[in-house]
Amino acid sequence: MKTLPWNDLDRHDWATRASEALAQARQLPPGAMRFEAIRKAEQLGFAAEMRKWLIPKKPNGAPKVTG
Repeated sequence: MKTLPWNDLDRHDWATRASEALAQARQLPPGAMRFEAIRKAEQLGFAAEMRKWLIPKKPNGAPKVTG
């Protein structure tokens, strides 16, 4: 599984990042570290859902705004 740098989040689909983080967390042995990793992966998934609602995508072919 490829690990992406955290400063690359704007270029990468947040939902995919959450899915990858959850898959990595599930590979950890049972215990506190696994629990925390799963919790953080779920938080990233919630952030991905919120981002879809809060940051609209620009439609293709949108006119350029000049000032």
